[in-house]
Amino acid sequence: MPLSIFLNMPLFKSRRVSAPLTTPSISVVVPLYNHARYIEAALDSVLTQTSPADEIILIDDGSSDNGFELAERVLAKVPNAKAYKQQNAGAHNTINRAIGMCRGDYVAVLNSDDVFAPTKLERCRVIAGERPGTGLIAGAPGIMDDNSVKQKGGVAIDWLGRARQFLDETKLPQLALLNENFVATTSNMVFTRELWEAAGGFQPLRYCHDLDFLMFAYAHSSVFLDSEHEHIIYRVHEKNTIKEDLSGVRVEIAAVIAQALYASGPRIFSAGLGGNDLAAFLTFLRNKQMTEMLCFFQTVLPAFATRAAFYEYAAATSNAPSFRAAVTS
Repeated sequence: MPLSIFLNMPLFKSRRVSAPLTTPSISVVVPLYNHARYIEAALDSVLTQTSPADEIILIDDGSSDNGFELAERVLAKVPNAKAYKQQNAGAHNTINRAIGMCRGDYVAVLNSDDVFAPTKLERCRVIAGERPGTGLIAGAPGIMDDNSVKQKGGVAIDWLGRARQFLDETKLPQLALLNENFVATTSNMVFTRELWEAAGGFQPLRYCHDLDFLMFAYAHSSVFLDSEHEHIIYRVHEKNTIKEDLSGVRVEIAAVIAQALYASGPRIFSAGLGGNDLAAFLTFLRNKQMTEMLCFFQTVLPAFATRAAFYEYAAATSNAPSFRAAVTS
């Protein structure tokens, strides 16, 4: 499908897909934090799936608005849904806790400001049935604004176009995701419980726990990018977490890239390991503009016994004034 068509899809595609006779169970987890304005639409997109979720687990992460009360009202008569409230613990901890309560073969995350396409779960069941052993499935993301208006142009659409162009030109999906994470969000990922357990859950990263999980899936499992089908609509608004701290985001991205290169090695490239792979990698390094930081993180990474320990180190150093000065210089 040409990129221009991909970017101008209607808000949702209503065409149904045929599910196999035996389908895996899917649990949907919803981490909620201060999204009272969006949570009803998010939950409605789960409850109106063409292939229903086997269970829904919602956890409010210490919100200060009335989003939890709205969610409880929506889910009150849904027999397979449970809602919990906790003190603020952060996105990755909230997602991990919710997944720990699940019983499904696969888990679908829905952040409380995004929405699922109506056929998302049905589509993922078909893929999982047709491709046994697939650890993670992600589709094409749509983009909407704060008022739920589907976007056909603007900064986010341009970014998505550049990301897809790099993938189309290099044919290297893992490197393309490191170049720009066009999966965009945990809301776009459906994965097995086994993969989540093997990964040690989502890691202690504020901005890039989704990218790290994707990279772990590539290194240790099988990933299917259903890029011609829209799975979610990602909401772009002023309070997106990724907009909080540019320096902090860059440090986390560099740490995740270093970890991914260390874990996957030559599997990031084509089997031939030829000149096209080198050209793609050099373009990637120029695009990211963090080569020195990458070299530093790759050098120190073997000192840490686990990914979590390495990421905790990266987070701690990113807050040091000397490190921030080096990052921004």
